[in-house]
This record gives sequence, C-alpha cells and structure tokens, in this order.
Amino acid sequence: MQPLAYFAVRSLLGWLQWVEKAEHAFISNPLLLVAAGAAHCWAVVYALFIAIHTRAMRFEGYHEGYTEHLPFWVSWTENLAVASMGIWWAAGFSTAAIRIIDDDARGLPMDGGDVQVNKFIRILRSERLHDGLALAHTLSCIGLFISIILLCIAMGLMKGSVTACELCLCFVALGFAAPHALVAARRLDFSPPKKTEDAPVASAAAEAAAQEAASVGPQLCVILALADSPGHAYLWQNFVYFVAAIAYVAAVAACGRSPPKVGNAALPPQTGEFVTCLVLDVVTSIALVVCFPHLNTWHLWALTAVLAGLFAATWFEGWRDLMIDLLDPLFVVRSDTDKALPGKQRETLRRCSWVCCIVCGAVAMWDIMLHPVQEGLFELPSDIMQGLDDGLADLWDQNTMLLLRWKPGEGRDETALLWAAAESLGTEALSLKKQALFEEHRLLLFKYEAPKDGQRPATPIHTKWKTSASSPQGDLAKIIDTSFPAVLNVTLCLHVHAHTELAKVGQSGEKGSSEEAESTTPPSHPLPEEFSEIVGPSTDAREAYFAGCKWWTDTLDSFYGHPDNMTELDDEHHSSADSADLPTADADAEGSDLA
Repeated sequence: MQPLAYFAVRSLLGWLQWVEKAEHAFISNPLLLVAAGAAHCWAVVYALFIAIHTRAMRFEGYHEGYTEHLPFWVSWTENLAVASMGIWWAAGFSTAAIRIIDDDARGLPMDGGDVQVNKFIRILRSERLHDGLALAHTLSCIGLFISIILLCIAMGLMKGSVTACELCLCFVALGFAAPHALVAARRLDFSPPKKTEDAPVASAAAEAAAQEAASVGPQLCVILALADSPGHAYLWQNFVYFVAAIAYVAAVAACGRSPPKVGNAALPPQTGEFVTCLVLDVVTSIALVVCFPHLNTWHLWALTAVLAGLFAATWFEGWRDLMIDLLDPLFVVRSDTDKALPGKQRETLRRCSWVCCIVCGAVAMWDIMLHPVQEGLFELPSDIMQGLDDGLADLWDQNTMLLLRWKPGEGRDETALLWAAAESLGTEALSLKKQALFEEHRLLLFKYEAPKDGQRPATPIHTKWKTSASSPQGDLAKIIDTSFPAVLNVTLCLHVHAHTELAKVGQSGEKGSSEEAESTTPPSHPLPEEFSEIVGPSTDAREAYFAGCKWWTDTLDSFYGHPDNMTELDDEHHSSADSADLPTADADAEGSDLA
C-alpha cells in the first residue's frame, strides 16, 4: 500500500500545481530537492527489490527459502533503506511540527510579547535544530542512494540470466540516483558560504538534473521492474524498454548540461511533463494492483475515493486556498516567465523522453494484462491453501519435492536411501516418505512430513536438504550425486511439460502428408537458460529431471481431472511413476503418500 500512497500524493500535488500554474509554483532549492529526493529514491529502491526477488523466484521458484539465492548484502541493504526512510519520516514530521507550532517564525514582531519568547520557542527557532533536520534529510537521501548502488550490483551478481528489463532498470536507477547524490553531497559541505559562492554552476547543473530525474524516474523504474513479472518479453518490447531508458537518461544529462531555468526560480512544469507524470502515476498504480492482487482490498478503494474527492476539491478555489495555506512554505507565488532559459536541444530530448516513457508504460501494461502473473509468483501458496486437506497444496510445497539421485553402482533400496537422507538432515527416518522411485534414472523423489504433535523446524527442510546434498556427510557422501538438483523446481517443470507436449505435436505432424509438413512449422517451446544452469548439460541428468517433472505434472493433472476418473487417474499415475517391480498392493499403499 505504501507505493500506491506515494503515487497518489505525487498525482495530487501535480494536479494542484497544474490548476494553480498561473499563480503559484513549488519552490526549488537544494534542501527541498534532497528531502523530496529521499522519497523518490525509496520508490526506486522498491522497484529494485521487486526485480531482485522476481529474479530469485524465476530461478528457483517461490518457496520459503528462495531468498538463499540473494547476495548476502541484500538483507543488509533492506535494513539500510528502512533506516533511511525512518530518518526521513522523523525529520519530515519534526519539520512540519515546528512550522505548525511556530507559525510566526518568519513574521515581523507586532508587540513586545513577540520579542520575548519562551525557551521552547527559542529551541524550535534555533539554527542548530534546523541544520540538524536538514542533515537528517541529507543522510537519508545518501543512505537510499547507497542502497540503489548495492542493489544494482546484487542484480548483476545473482544467479540466472539478466533480462533486458533488468538492464534498463539499473541504467535508469543509476541515472536517477547520480544527480541526487551530487546534490546531497554538496549539502554535506560544511565550509563557510563565502568560499562556495564562486562555484554555483556545478550546483545548478546537479539540481536541474535531479529535478528532471525525479519527474518520471521513479515511475519508470517500477514499470520496468513489473514488466518482468509475466516471465517473457518479445524483441520489440525489449527495444521499447531500451529506447525509453536511453531517452530518459539523455534528458537528465541534457538538463544538467543546460538547466531549464535560472537558479531557484519557482516555475510550474510544462504541459507535456504534467501529462506524462500523471499518466505514468496511473499506469504504475494499476500495474502494481494487477501484479500484487493482495493490494486490492477495501483500503485501496477507500484511498481511491479519498483521492478522487481531493482531486475534485482542488478544482474549487476555496478548498484550493486551504491546501495552499498548508503548503505555504513550499508552494509560493510563481516566478516570472523570463526565468525560463531557452534550449532547443534540451527541450527536444525532454519531449522525446516523455513520449518514450508513455509508450514504455503502455507496452508494459499491455504485457501484464495480456499475460497475467503466475498465481503464487509473489505470494506463498501455503498461506493461501493452508486450510485445504485435499493434498493440492503439497504439490507447491518444496518439502514434498526433495530429490536424491545416487551415483552409478551405489544403488540401494528406498529404505536405505531414506535413512541416509534422514541421517544427513538430523531428523527421524519415519518423517521422510517416498513419493516416486525411478530406478532407470537413479532417482528418488521423497517428501518430509512434520510430526503432528511436534513443532516445525526453524530452517525449512528443503533448505537443509540443499545444503546436505551440496556438501554431503557420512553415508550420504558415498551415495548421492552432488551435481544433480536437490529440489524439484515447479517453474522449470511447467517449462518441461510445455516442451514435451509441443515436441509430441511436432512428431505427430511429421507423420502426416509431406505437403502439410512443408507448409507448417511444428510448434516448439525451448527450455529456459536456467534449466541448463540448474540441471546441467548431462543427458542422463536431463532425462532424470524430466521424469521427476512428469511425476509432478501428472499428479497435478489428477487433481484437476473429472471426479469420476479421479481414482483411476491416481492409480494409473502411481503405477507408472513407481516403475520398479512393485506388487499391486505396494503401489496402492504408495498412493496414499503422493500428497
């Protein structure tokens, strides 16, 4: 809900600025840029966290321990971002409280009582207090800037292939953060003012670039982060994302090279900039709700109703005057038009940036709406299906898809394999149950069942099993093939299922007439690059993983089959999955352990 509130406030202030563009405008100074820049930086950090977690889930699938694929400093960066925003909120509310309590701080004394103020008012008016609050805003902005840098590095070092959206996101995030970091760094210059009066050009350039970066940068970052949620992108989509990112950074650089106005002049935004910001705010908010369905609650509709009411109230002069009074220190009488500086090349780049950003938002929104996010990608399925007892939730639980592939010549019966796994996990052997056994592939698929009266382990079993499988100890070290994955990846299994089914269609097409074969191209679904990274290039390993995925998809299909055929499908599936020479009674007994 926080990002939606951020975009709501942005759109409301932009609407107020547009309605009052003939009389008022927001001031422009380094302190306001740093204070507002911290809020904008938080939105960019939020977008980077979305991209990083999406990459981890795309590589390993969403489960309780998927964060183990994140670099170790990501959690530290999250704490830094939270602390920076906490400082920003504290400094912001303190500044607002001081202005409310001491509303006459900037007024002239009218009588003797105004000159003889008490100690509390003197503290509120002290220069040190205001300098300390300004320093807090600056430190929060710097902390969020460091978070952006660390998250961009983490995205480059994570497992899995880097997508075009992630490259564009990092490019835009760095282009946004650089001018804000320069403005914040200059705020930390404690030298006397007289010594810095001879270098106003660099400050004006950084401030102009920061203002342009804050106009559409946060929305563009969130859009690029969400554009990866459908799990694919066409070539022309990636081209649009690249062009939008390049146009945005070029516009920021152009404003830094040729500032659009004189000094700290208070001028309203141009019509194109206002329309672009408002459209991107709306598009980003809708995309967030579509990708994160849990945000679609009555709180969201209440916020929407309040926002619509404020938009309507802003149109009336009486209510608008009240808002202007509340924003009096920040929303002042606008400067003259002659304070705007000419720059044909700069304005051309800015207009191109606005158009490209709107097109980028439209393309990303089209992709998100046309290819919805997989259910469960951003939400834990076990929380959704916790109350169900039909076994379907277990098919999405990583603890029920543990893999053990033994080395050639080290084959043992399933009991011995489960005992070795239990010894490595430090749990009772009876808590491990066989799901399927594929002797021709040297593969055992098993699950963990927590005791009904006992507590679940603090560390998920599938996470412990991955550690044990990569660095086996004891009897397990003699048996297990450490190069094979330790847990079945549901996302990869869906790709394997599509790959297998379309390959069957292609083979059936080849058996038809030669004319049809020449006129049509058999459909194909290539496996993602992550498949080779996780499973490996070995043909035997791929076939073994295919067998495990077939077990999972067949079991999933049995739950969605016709009720009259449910038992028949289950029996047929269990007999095919356990390809070893098991008696019929044993196969029926194993059927109860499928889920």
